[in-house]
Amino acid sequence: LVCRLTCAAGGCVLPQIRKAKLIASYELHIKVKWEGKTADGQQGSGLIELPYVADENHDEDPEVRVLLPDENAAAQQLKAEILAKGKEPIHQAIRTYVQELRSGKPGNSSSAGNAAAAAANGSGSSGGTAAAAGATGRSAAAQPGSSGSGSTAAKKSSKRSVSLTEKFYARRQDIYDCFTVQGRIQAFTQSPAVVDVRPGGAFSWFNGNIAGTFAELVPGQRLVMSWRFNSWEEGCESQVEINLSEPEPGNTVLQLKHTGLPEADKYGHGDVQEQVEQGWRGQIFNRIRAVFGFGV
Repeated sequence: LVCRLTCAAGGCVLPQIRKAKLIASYELHIKVKWEGKTADGQQGSGLIELPYVADENHDEDPEVRVLLPDENAAAQQLKAEILAKGKEPIHQAIRTYVQELRSGKPGNSSSAGNAAAAAANGSGSSGGTAAAAGATGRSAAAQPGSSGSGSTAAKKSSKRSVSLTEKFYARRQDIYDCFTVQGRIQAFTQSPAVVDVRPGGAFSWFNGNIAGTFAELVPGQRLVMSWRFNSWEEGCESQVEINLSEPEPGNTVLQLKHTGLPEADKYGHGDVQEQVEQGWRGQIFNRIRAVFGFGV
C-alpha cells in the first residue's frame, strides 16, 4: 500500500511549429519519491526513476527503475509490488503524455484523475499515477487559459541569474551572427524567427516562444538585450548580456550573464532558473555547435 507520492521532472520541452505542424522536442528525467507500508504494517521508501524520456524514442516504453536507499524486507516487498503491478500504468501514463505533447492538446483528463484515485486507495497502480502527476499534470498546466497559482510571484523580478562561459571553434563574428542573422537563427532553432538588428529592434525565436529587444549591439563583440519567455507573466522581462572574445584565431569564448529571472512562471512553476540554464546549454549553445560544426 503506497501512502505518499512526490514527483519531480527535470529536462526541457520545446514545442515548435514547422510547416504548420506541431513538432515537440523533449528530453525528461523523471523521479518519483514513494513511501509506503506492507499489509502487515512494515514501512519502506524509495524512488521510481525514468532516466530518459525523449522524442527520439517516443515509440518505445522508457526504462523504469525502482531504487531503494534501504534494502530492508519491507522495501524489497514494495519494490517487487511496484515492478509487478506498476510498470504498465507508468508506461501508459507516459504514452498519454507523449500523445498529448505531440498533438498539442490534452487527452481525457479523467484518466489521470482515475489513476490518482486508484493510488490513494492503494490499488497497486501507484507508479503510473506518479508519472501521470509529474507529466500530464504539468502539461495541462501549460495549456493557454489554465489557472495558475503563481501569477503574483511570476511578476516579481528577482535576483536570480544564470552565468555561463562557453567555447566554440569559430570566429567570434560567426557566433555573433547566430544571434543576429535570421537564417542562422532559424537553422539551429529549426523554427520561425524574426530579427530586427538595431538598438530598439525586436526579435523572436522558436516561433515566438522567446522574444525581446536589442539594447546594445557591437558587431562581433557584444550583445545586450531584453529577453522573455511566453510562459512568463505579461510585463516580466529579463536581461541578457553576451560578450565574445577570441584569445586565438578560430577559438571564441562566449560569456553569458542572464539576470532578472522571475521567481516563477505564470503557471506557478518555481524552476525558472534551472530551466533557463538548461535551455541555453541544450537548445541554443549545443545546437549551434551541432548545426554549424562549431563544437569544442
